[in-house]
Formats: sequence, structure tokens, C-alpha cells
Amino acid sequence: MLKKLTLFLSVALLAVHVISFGQGASVDPLAIKGSPYVEDAYTDGVIFYGDKKLSAPMRYNAFQDLIEFQQNGKAVVLDPSNTVKRVVMGSAVLVPLKYQAGGKSRLGYFTLLDSGKVMLFAKKKIVYLEAKKGGALDGGDLPPQYKRSPDSFYYRFGDGELLEANNIKSVVGSFPDKKEDLAAYVKKEKISVKKEKEMLQLVQYYNSLQ
Repeated sequence: MLKKLTLFLSVALLAVHVISFGQGASVDPLAIKGSPYVEDAYTDGVIFYGDKKLSAPMRYNAFQDLIEFQQNGKAVVLDPSNTVKRVVMGSAVLVPLKYQAGGKSRLGYFTLLDSGKVMLFAKKKIVYLEAKKGGALDGGDLPPQYKRSPDSFYYRFGDGELLEANNIKSVVGSFPDKKEDLAAYVKKEKISVKKEKEMLQLVQYYNSLQ
């Protein structure tokens, strides 16, 4: 499948994407189960870039990690870029940030969950699974599909480095102060780094401390 989407803004942000699956194999998009989007429907949103802003219906393609929006009746995309300050999409706020993935530094869109002394972000991810031939026991083939992976959570202190919440011990150990308070709170509330509600609870607790 070949897909090209182009965006041109007054600051000359340009993005061209080619999507292919497998080893050059042709895949009918209608045969793929699931969706590359967090939400299929377009939502009214605003892109803040430089000292300008652009309003348009938009949605987030988590598979490719880009914003797709409607302009003059056509679908165009916006890659994560340092020029983009934030994207407000309905009640969600997406921010382009640098992070480490697979031993490499990348730039991607993160959903802002809370701000204060510590800022908390969620990284949403959708993966593509190729079709599989069924075995003798299950008797059926598995179609290609997009599958939502669990969110990963990241945090940072002010304008500092973005840190991934890999385990709760390392998270508590990374805080510059109030470690005893946080350790006690984590033990009492049984905080898990895999649950958005609990990570949000922890960050809000820390931000409330004087």
C-alpha cells in the first residue's frame, strides 16, 4: 500500500510518508482489522507552531506517530517537530518530545496528563501485525491487524530530561526530594507504573507537597 500525505505551513513544515507492509507485499487496507488511529473520528483541534496556530478537524495516528488533519477537503499530516509547541485535540493535549527508544533518540507525540513541578505524559502505541496462516488445530487464518499496545508513561522535572517510568522503585529514586514521603505513599496506595490513574495519582501527590 502506498500512501503519501503532504503538509505545507507558512513555516515550511513538510512531511511525506510512504507506508509499506511486509516485504513489498500489497495489502488491501479494508482487509486490515483495527485502526492505526487512537480515535477514528476527526475531532476539532488546534496546532500551535511558532507564534501561529492552525484550527482543523484532526486525529492522531499512533501507528505512525503523526497528526492527520483535514485541510481544503484533503488529509494532510504533521510530523512531531521542535517547531510544533503543542496540539490540542478535543480535551487531549499532545506535545512533541525527544525520548529514547531502541537505543536511539526519537521525537514523538506525547499526551500531557499533568503539569506542575513534575509533568506526566503518556506515550500511546499501535502496532501492525501481519497476517498469519492458521494451524491444524485452530483451523483458521489470522488477518492482518492493528493492535493497541499498553500506554507507556514518562515524566520530567521542569525542562529536564524525559524519563520513562519503568518501575516504581526507580521512579521514586529519581525524585530530588520527598523520597520518604513518596515511598510511604507508593506502599500505602500500591502504585503501579503501568496504570495511568495511579501514575497520575502519584505525580499529583508529589506536586501537592510543599
